[in-house]
Parts: sequence; C-alpha cells; structure tokens
Amino acid sequence: MSDTKRQADVREVAALQRDWIFEWDKKEGSAPREFRTVFDRFYDFDADVVLFDEADPQRRTFRSVDAYGQAFWPTFMTMRSAAHAIPEGPDVLVSGDLAAGRMVFLAILTAADGTVTCLKCRNSLVWRRTTDRDWHIVRDQTVVEPLPREEALRHFD
Repeated sequence: MSDTKRQADVREVAALQRDWIFEWDKKEGSAPREFRTVFDRFYDFDADVVLFDEADPQRRTFRSVDAYGQAFWPTFMTMRSAAHAIPEGPDVLVSGDLAAGRMVFLAILTAADGTVTCLKCRNSLVWRRTTDRDWHIVRDQTVVEPLPREEALRHFD
C-alpha cells in the first residue's frame, strides 16, 4: 500500500470514528431513531464482532451488533439529551484492510428525570474493510469513568 493511500485511509477512518460518536448525540425533544438506521453506516450487522462498553451495567461482551444495539439503544432513546466532545484523537493506524482507532470522548447525558451524568471515555475501535462494504467496526473497547460536570463543560461550546 502506498503511503498516500495509507494516509487517505487514516483520514477516512478517523472521520468515521468522529462521526460514529456524534451519532450518539441527542437533542432534547428530538424524534426517536432506529439503531440500525443510525448506525448501518458504521457496522456490518452480519459480521462477527466483539463489542464491550463499560457503560453496560452487566459488563457484557457483545458478539452481534443487534445485541449491542438492543442493550444500549432503548435506554439511550429515553434520555432527554446527550452531547459528546472529543478532546483527544482519534489516532488511527492502518494496515491493509484493518485499522485501529483510539480516542477519548466526553459525554454529558441527561436522563428523562433531568439527572445529568458526565463521563470521560477511552475508546478503541478496530475497523475492517471488506469487498462487500467499506470500513466497518468489528471491535469496540470503551472504558468509562465519571467526570466532574465543570470539567466536562470546558470541552463543549
């Protein structure tokens, strides 16, 4: 692979990783959305995956995109709002048809009852490009820690 092609792939995967987290944004009063409709661009719903997010209270490892969506999306849709910012990354490495991206993102989540939770998340995604489709997530590892609201707000407009 030429250096020019690798650099183009790095930029493409970094943009996808940024877009992926911002798809989790939700404005107050926004209409419900279907998980598959929102995230079809980022996942091959028929592919083998390993998805783990510490935000899951049961700390499950998901082996299908549908199971991951069923675990997170219904609760997410009940939230009043969600906003994300990226203070670090994504930093991306590409080797052929595999790419690894790491970033730190912040989340300010407002539950239906108005409770606000702020989180700092360290996220690593592995992306695969196949002949059937372009880059898609095949592995997710997200580590979550609480963040003081004042610190989180410094990263949002």
